[in-house]
Amino acid sequence: MTSISRHRFGSLLFFSSLYLLGISEASSAEPGQGVGALLLSAQVAEHGRAVKDPLSLIVAASIRAKVATRRVERRPEGGDGGGDVGGAAAAEPGVEALLAEAVALSGKDPAIAAMADDIRAAKTKGRVDGVAESVATVKGAGIDWYRKVAFEGTRYAEAYAELIGDGRVLISVWDEGGNLVCKDPNPSTYSYCGWNPSATGRYDVKIENLGARPVRYRISTN
Repeated sequence: MTSISRHRFGSLLFFSSLYLLGISEASSAEPGQGVGALLLSAQVAEHGRAVKDPLSLIVAASIRAKVATRRVERRPEGGDGGGDVGGAAAAEPGVEALLAEAVALSGKDPAIAAMADDIRAAKTKGRVDGVAESVATVKGAGIDWYRKVAFEGTRYAEAYAELIGDGRVLISVWDEGGNLVCKDPNPSTYSYCGWNPSATGRYDVKIENLGARPVRYRISTN
């Protein structure tokens, strides 16, 4: 890798680390381990695609690789949206998809491929106390509700949804009294809510498909 490439990669990691430290201070979690890191990864990846920069995608993958996750079984109210999501199946957002995208965008540059291999080797394994993830399909212009999701009052609460494909998704959170707690003001292919619960309790998480076609998505909570 050239010295310029190293400088660009180092700068991206530096600023991403500062952002993650901000998340850590707000959430009392270790840097890179919270749901907010998934949001940061999506934002960095979005920038990389816009400017056609494979290094940004490498950084996005590196951020996501540090997040320990666990798959959970949960079904939104009303059941899975089902239906034809249209076109070829999109790759589920994840470390491997980002790395493959970075290598392809670089024209299979050996330096980018080597960094991708390093990230694969260092990827965080799933943990029983990691970020909880599940996948579902919401119908066109539809709404999925996840009722009575437990969040601890001693930690910053986070809920995040990202589409597996194109479209726009909006996430919002409501307390047991039906009051709006959090709503993402800028929904896109991903949507995030973070708030400080006054006490341990259960909340309803609402996922809205702002598009006309059914779409699959992944929801993550801490």
